[in-house]
Amino acid sequence: MPDSTRVHTVTLLVVLVVMTAGCGGLVDDGTDSTANDANESELLPGLTEEGVTDSYLLLSAHYDAFDHESYRSSRETVVRDEAGTVVERETQTVVAAPTGSPARVERTVSGNGTETVIDDHWIDTELPIVRTTESGTVTYTADSTRSIEPAPPIPLEEAYDAVETVTVENGSDERYRLEGHTDRLGRYENVSFTLALAEDGHLAGYTLEGELTADGDRRFVTEEFTQEITAVEPSEPAWLEEGRDEIEERVNSSTTD
Repeated sequence: MPDSTRVHTVTLLVVLVVMTAGCGGLVDDGTDSTANDANESELLPGLTEEGVTDSYLLLSAHYDAFDHESYRSSRETVVRDEAGTVVERETQTVVAAPTGSPARVERTVSGNGTETVIDDHWIDTELPIVRTTESGTVTYTADSTRSIEPAPPIPLEEAYDAVETVTVENGSDERYRLEGHTDRLGRYENVSFTLALAEDGHLAGYTLEGELTADGDRRFVTEEFTQEITAVEPSEPAWLEEGRDEIEERVNSSTTD
């Protein structure tokens, strides 16, 4: 074989080897990129990137996520008058066991020039009790609440029905951002809101701005709420025994009278 022919043959072999090596990416390596893309774009039942198609399915996803799970939530509500002065500020935290009992709810309300009121609720099946602190005085009263649910302060289904835009943020703990506006939501009017949903569909939090009427005056409200699944369960408050003893003593005293 002439040298020129041999060189030409070797060159062709080299080219074939390089081309074959480059085709390794075309061989099925066990991963399905189409499936991965589908998983990334698959949304919750009842939700599309255009909006909410079934609020009931979203509501079910929220409660299913908290089934047999402890949770913690917090809320802050600020009320202003027409001049922008804060006339009331309310904060509340909730820590609840998987069944909603026991649970501890701590609520603080303060106003412009008014006394701060603190309500500390201990909720269980034995004797639910509320410890109220106001003007330096502590009182204990029995409560009728035996358990609570992971329900947000606003009517969630009504909020879903008022959603106008949906943003999907892949890779984020709060994967879905739902924004909307409605004439009324719970006790608020002319409400603009943003809901943040986790990947499993539970409401991770919301922010809203709205209005309400108090004593015939117009008030403007901002509210922030967060809720999360947690392994921490509520612990009995230090005042629980004292409060129950006081209530029992009061009941016994009224019975003897």
